[in-house]
Amino acid sequence: MKTKITITLCLIIFTLVSCRNSDNIDIKVVDSDNVYRYTATFPRSKSRQVERFINSRIAPSSIRYDDDVDLTTILDDRTKFDYEASPGELEIELDKNENSRESYIRIKEMCQGLNQIINPKI
Repeated sequence: MKTKITITLCLIIFTLVSCRNSDNIDIKVVDSDNVYRYTATFPRSKSRQVERFINSRIAPSSIRYDDDVDLTTILDDRTKFDYEASPGELEIELDKNENSRESYIRIKEMCQGLNQIINPKI
């Protein structure tokens, strides 16, 4: 009986530690008639690299996050998109009806570049 309890406790602890240090990568893209949405979950250690890449693509504007950010931003070229981020998580959503084709292409290409930073194996 003691052995079963010990094994169960070890499995619970292992599961909790595994979830906390997760390096799981999940990228989802929705590209419909009305919206382009990019959602990613990635190792927290890549958060700064993701932030720098995004800022290089939206310059001269910039977005900085240390904790949670949820905002709508309008770039100098009038590209308007929603940006939600926290370390290890990111969602970018662009309403195609509120933006030009060039804005859509700009954000889509930025997100395709993010794929290479978040998961270089793709």
